[in-house]
Amino acid sequence: MSEDPESNPDAKRRELAAAFDQPLDPLAGVETVFRETDVDPFALFREEVLDARDLAASTYRNFERLFEEWRAHMQRQGRHPACPSPDHVEAYIRGQTAPETEGGKDNANRTVKEKLRKLNQAYRYFQDDPAFPHSTDYNPISVARDRVPLPVRKEKEHRRIPVSELREMVQSVTDIRARTLIVLQLKLGLRAGEVANIRLGDFQMADAEVPQHYPAIGTHDRLDDYENVIYVPSKHEREGNKSSRPRLLPLDDEVRALLERYLFVRPDNCEPWLFLSLKSHSQMTSKGVNDVWKDAFHPEYAETDEYRPVTSHFGRHRFTTYWRVEQDVNRQLVKYMRGDRTGAYRNDRGMNAYLHAYYEDIEALYREGIYLLEVHS
Repeated sequence: MSEDPESNPDAKRRELAAAFDQPLDPLAGVETVFRETDVDPFALFREEVLDARDLAASTYRNFERLFEEWRAHMQRQGRHPACPSPDHVEAYIRGQTAPETEGGKDNANRTVKEKLRKLNQAYRYFQDDPAFPHSTDYNPISVARDRVPLPVRKEKEHRRIPVSELREMVQSVTDIRARTLIVLQLKLGLRAGEVANIRLGDFQMADAEVPQHYPAIGTHDRLDDYENVIYVPSKHEREGNKSSRPRLLPLDDEVRALLERYLFVRPDNCEPWLFLSLKSHSQMTSKGVNDVWKDAFHPEYAETDEYRPVTSHFGRHRFTTYWRVEQDVNRQLVKYMRGDRTGAYRNDRGMNAYLHAYYEDIEALYREGIYLLEVHS
């Protein structure tokens, strides 16, 4: 049966390309030349563009991992990674979004979009640099991104776990290190990276016996005028943190009691980090923090068809829901406790631009209102 050009977009494109004497795969003809050179175009982009941006090490590594993934994909496609066609990019998108049961990565749409954005930065560099044969009139990444609709995914909810059930969950965790870590996230809304990044100098506990053994405790200069408080640096001050704004948060009696118990059994090996890896006794990773939650609460609180799994990020969601929804606390104060920017939202130039929140605004509110988990038992 002959192909009907009226019902096949590819046939129509081939017809147009033939009429205008245009190649449908413009980079196919230069691939051999790329393979004959010793230059890695993505390494050149890294050296000339990324190195000049003073990126955080984690962002730099994300680019590196992505380029390695892209090289492997294009090798499977039988094409040099700097010479993709839209079909190659479409295959990459489908592999990123396909379920793991089908051999895909099962990535969220926002993850796929971010990867394509980074790849497109490299491709635009190829287009702009006269050393490359990439025409400014042709971008296969943009073409494929417009052609392939990302899957519509059912957004799963976080479990709405009442405080009474949170207490039972926490009291089921018998390991003091794991319990301290989990309670910090539940009562302070910290991200996994922020927990892994806590240094001994970042928190201060009045009248505690532990500081005599750990002289570094409470030495951060942001703590000078405060008692029983923790300082959470912003992403600009400490790599791996994500909040735009640094914040001070109160340490209540429960948290301080847990910290004291944990510090008495923590390995004293001169590491500056509060939480240490069990294997290396060096700084924990975000994955290590998440593994603590999984070990404590799965499979009972693993992912279901309806709910997301209870992992380290659950603490931040529960913390935010408690203050904003259950306690109806002012949005600006909750944003401060989360480390979000207070004041104007995006392009808002009205009164919100003049609204700000500080530690003094939330300290009494927090100490009087934070839920008790009865972690002393």
